[in-house]
Amino acid sequence: MRILCLHGVGSSGKILESQLQPFMQAVDPSYEFVFVDGPFLCERGPGMAAFLDGPFFSHTAGYSPDQVAEAHDHLEGAIDDLGPFDGVLGFSQGGALALSYIYRKQVQDKMRPFKFALIMSSVIPCSADPSDCQNAIRRLTAPRNPDHVAPTGQDERVFTDLISKTVAEARKNKALLPDIDLDVYTAGGDARVAPRLMHQLLLKEKIWMPTVHVAGKRDYPFMRAMSDAARGICDAKLARSLEHSGGHQPPQKTAEVKAVIRAMDWAISQSQRVAHLNI
Repeated sequence: MRILCLHGVGSSGKILESQLQPFMQAVDPSYEFVFVDGPFLCERGPGMAAFLDGPFFSHTAGYSPDQVAEAHDHLEGAIDDLGPFDGVLGFSQGGALALSYIYRKQVQDKMRPFKFALIMSSVIPCSADPSDCQNAIRRLTAPRNPDHVAPTGQDERVFTDLISKTVAEARKNKALLPDIDLDVYTAGGDARVAPRLMHQLLLKEKIWMPTVHVAGKRDYPFMRAMSDAARGICDAKLARSLEHSGGHQPPQKTAEVKAVIRAMDWAISQSQRVAHLNI
């Protein structure tokens, strides 16, 4: 079983490997974990302990559709060079990248790039497709007549609520990296570069792949909101959710690690069941 591992922002493959030691030591020794660094040098990520040495990386230079597509291209290059892989494990930004990439491959290429995904403390996934969330962003960036306020549509309400609970709060807490200019979502903003935050009500379909979602009970509320949104874009029938007692980190306690492994085993068994079905 070969698993591709994607680190969080302002981190590295080496750091994620150290964070995952309890998990890696508890799984079957035949499992192989392959860690890759993001292509962009980055400042130390939010919450990164001072004793952790750089360099630090990001999987993306930003979150516009073009920048997310660039991150997908780099990820696909790593898969071509180092794969194939049975599954993907993504932590924080790495989890969001994995889900965004899986969604794009499913919608555009009608394929599953992995058999299963293990997503830990995901931040908000962003789409590489400019047509996603198009109605909401078009309404938000349209010039406004000061004498007439246009009625707010459902898409716009969903999108603005998602912004306020996730990226706006992360920015307020200096935990948004790379930063997102929220002015792009205001009247007159450049809709072409506005990040397409992924929400289950605004996408064409849900991810139809076995996924396991892990979050820390003591993580920040805006991080939990991001993880909830990430889980929401996955088909509920093929998803399992777990909590551990820590914060924004992979689980460390033996019992909690074992629970994640059981959930991963379930995802692997589900992947074998659905492998013969078309997307």
